[in-house]
Amino acid sequence: MVLPHLDGIDQRIVDLLLENGRLPYAKIGESLSLSRVAIQKRVESLIEDGIIEHFTIRVNVAKLGKAVSAFFEVVVEPRFVEQVGNQLAEEPCVISIYQMTGPTTLHMHAQLKDEEDVEKFLYEKIYTLQGVVNVETQLVIKRFKAGNGFEVF
Repeated sequence: MVLPHLDGIDQRIVDLLLENGRLPYAKIGESLSLSRVAIQKRVESLIEDGIIEHFTIRVNVAKLGKAVSAFFEVVVEPRFVEQVGNQLAEEPCVISIYQMTGPTTLHMHAQLKDEEDVEKFLYEKIYTLQGVVNVETQLVIKRFKAGNGFEVF
């Protein structure tokens, strides 16, 4: 996808940083025939413009004892959606949570230790919340791709 508000150099910088957020400015400059300072100024501008929000890492949570990746569809009474969403967002095991279109449903991804931990999370953290009507749970059995949200082509 070509972003019309970015020139070709900025698009390439974003692409390179998506591949490796730790890539030094000098290396980016080498591949684009620009100086490290020029790349640094462009990256700072991309940050100021809100195109780059932050730099992060991806951790293999299974190696840290969180082997179960679970997705939850949490149906909530409309008047409690905001409250339930905020409460679940505070849980350390929750990776992402979104309010979806259609019925008042929250789509949530969590990383948990094992099936027992999934059950405990359901009964102690979700079902106890006021306004929760129904919960559907799906466990990941195989991951084909885990992205960082966006790729520039």
